[in-house]
Parts: sequence; structure tokens; C-alpha cells
Amino acid sequence: MKKQIAAVSMAAVLAAVSLSGCGGSSKTPNNDAGSTQADQTTAASGQESSQTGSSGDKVTLNLCWWGNQTRNDVTKKAVDLYMSQNPNVEIKVEFTDWSGYWDKLSAMAAGGNLPDIIQQDYSYINQYQKSGQLADLTPFIESGVIDTSKIPDSIIESGSIDGKCYALSLGSNAPIMAYDKAIVEEAGVTIPEQMTISELYDISQQIYEKTGAKTYFDGGLNMMQIIARSGGSHLFDELNANDDTSSKVHFANVDRFSKAEFSISPDLLAEKNPDVVETKPLIDGTTWNDFSFSNQFISISNTAGRELGIAMYPTADNASNQSMYLKPSQFFSIAETSQNKEEAAKFINWFTNSVECNEILMAERGIPVNTEVAEAIKPKVDEVSQVVFDYIAAVGQVATPIDEPDPAGKGEVEALGKTTVEDLRYGDVTAEEAAANFVAESNRILTEAAK
Repeated sequence: MKKQIAAVSMAAVLAAVSLSGCGGSSKTPNNDAGSTQADQTTAASGQESSQTGSSGDKVTLNLCWWGNQTRNDVTKKAVDLYMSQNPNVEIKVEFTDWSGYWDKLSAMAAGGNLPDIIQQDYSYINQYQKSGQLADLTPFIESGVIDTSKIPDSIIESGSIDGKCYALSLGSNAPIMAYDKAIVEEAGVTIPEQMTISELYDISQQIYEKTGAKTYFDGGLNMMQIIARSGGSHLFDELNANDDTSSKVHFANVDRFSKAEFSISPDLLAEKNPDVVETKPLIDGTTWNDFSFSNQFISISNTAGRELGIAMYPTADNASNQSMYLKPSQFFSIAETSQNKEEAAKFINWFTNSVECNEILMAERGIPVNTEVAEAIKPKVDEVSQVVFDYIAAVGQVATPIDEPDPAGKGEVEALGKTTVEDLRYGDVTAEEAAANFVAESNRILTEAAK
């Protein structure tokens, strides 16, 4: 069976979150004070919104996001709470998984019927802003409808283009390698906080010999970007320059892992589909590891139903630069076509700044960007969520600035990367051919998209 298939550092968030208990940030008080103040703020804004709507017509907002079942469940619960506090507002929700979300959103945009509130990704902000699809949130921030007083400036900047904010981050996030603790313990190996790709290869061999567990190696754009960052470069800068430096290394690594007896087969990998939480090969023990982002760790752990560990993405063997970074987990934007922008902004404000809301979400979308909210919920999260809090703090200690938001054409380049890796895993091309084809075609895609 074949082929189914902007430089902003967010360390300020982590510093505020991790240091607040030690008096490291004047913006973040102790847990009790932070919880009390944030709850008071939420209650006040909820009352105001309800009073405003009591004399007006009922407003209907459409909200669209990608996610797994955990995200869907908690988001709908939060939406229900908001509607109970704001009876003048009805929110209709729509969601899908990542793999189908952007095609769906693109079709909506083409038809002029984007939802009022859109979950956005760092990779796509430029594309949607450039095409005039996103409303400027700056007026709502300046008026206080969206309160950013407890949100670090770096968060606002991460969703800003040319000095205007088009998207508000919902949480801090970082790349992860998740792994099955029981299998690793059985194999008698130790997973370093961050390893090289060659170290991952050797550990994978040991685990397979001792337990029979297979390895999954990320062949996607995330790993390719990590390789570029390991050399102090940025992937899309290289592709725009027709530079194959990082691509050659990446495809050689994919080829090496795919030929190893300890790697999951391409047929089984296509069947399992690691892009969807519920079907990741780690979930049923087909593999001992998985590559994802920290905000998904809670869902992955809950779905697997057993104890998982977390480590940083492996870095290139000859790395000259730290490749790890912090990024917005995702954003909320408002469609330019929305007829109810202010009501949409009020919901985003509540979603971001309400302790009560985030007690439902429990960092599912990443560590809350409001430092007081983050401090308020940290003691209340379960052990799995605590792992994410601690991991983000650890990454924050070493992270280098994130790449600029991906350019127009990124989606096509990502799809090209998947098919190229698939061809390589099936032996249809060599690693050298894969790199050459990928770089040449990516350059063409990006050049056309930039016109």
C-alpha cells in the first residue's frame, strides 16, 4: 500500500511565570493576589458585557478552530460558560483537525464567509493579513476592550505586522519529543533533556534491541527548521535563496532513519497518521516516541492513558546555535468581514484574561499569556499539565528568537515536503535527489506566492 497520505522571543512570558513566586516580576503578584485580582476583573467585565447586551439585540458569533477531542471538549465548555454570563451572545462553534483546517479556512475565505473569530497559526498570519482577511485589533487594545495590561509586549508583537496587532496569542508553546517512560525504563536508557540526532539514532537502536519498540522520526518542516536553526540560519531564508544546506542534512537524516530496522515502516506510518493525536503511533505503543508541540502533550498523554516523558527536539550533530524556541501556540483573530467585531473582541478578552475560563482550559492551548492567570492556574493543574509548565520554563532558559512568520506559500511547501519525504521513505528517490527537488520546487512556489 503506497502513498496515502518573526524574530520574537517569548522568554519574557516564562520569566514572568517562573519568577513571579520569587518576586522576579513586579507585574505578577503572588498566587493568591493574582487569582483574586484576575477573578475580580473577570467578574466585572462579565457584568458589563451582560448589562450592555440586556437592552440590545442578540448577537451571533461564529468561532472556528482546529483541535483534538480534548481541545474541543474544553473549548465548548468555556464557550457555554461565556454564553451563560453573556445572554445577549450566541456563539456557534466549528472545529476540525489540523490536516483539514487550512483547506477549510481557505475555502471560507474565498467565499467571503470567514467566521467572526478565527483560530490562527503563526505560520499563516502574514498570508491572511496580506490578503486583507484579518481585522486590526489595535483599536480594541487601545480602548481597553481587549485588556493587555497583564500580557507581555512580546506576546502582542508576535501577532503584529507593521505595528498593528492582527492576532492575539492564546499561549506559549515549544517543540517537543514525547516518549513512553515505561519502554525507555525497560530498555535501560536515559533520555537527555536535549540530544543530537545521532544520539537519538543510537538510543533508538538500543530501545529496539531491548524492547522491540519502533521509532518515529519527524520528517516534516518542523524538523527541517530545527536543522536550519542549529546552523544559525532560517529555513525559508535558505529556500528563497535556493540554498540546500539544511535540506541536504534533513533528507539525509530521514533516509538514515527510514532504512534502520528500528524505524516504523512507511505503510504503517501512513496508516497511523502522526498528524492526528488520536492516531499517533505512540498512542497504541507502535512507537516509543513522537514529535509534536508542548500544548498537545496534555491531549497526547490523556489519549495514551499512560505516563509519558517530554524532551526537546534533537539538534543537528554539529550545531553551532541553539535550535529551540518559544512560539505562540495559536492565536485568535477577528475576520475583517465580521459584522460584530467588538463583541468578538470582548470574547477574546475574556478567553485570554479570565481565570474562570482558563480553569476550564487548563493550559490546553499552552501556558496562558496573561501572567496573573498563569500564576493562578499553575497550582491547580494536574501532573501532566505541570510537566508542560516546567518544560516551557526550561526551554525559556535556552531559547533563541523564533523565526519570522512563514511567508506566503508555506502551506504548499509543507505539502511538498510531505510528499518528498514519502517518496524518500519508499525508496523512489535518493536523499540527494529529494533535497534538490524540494529546494528547487520550494523556491518556485515561494517566488510565485510573493508576487
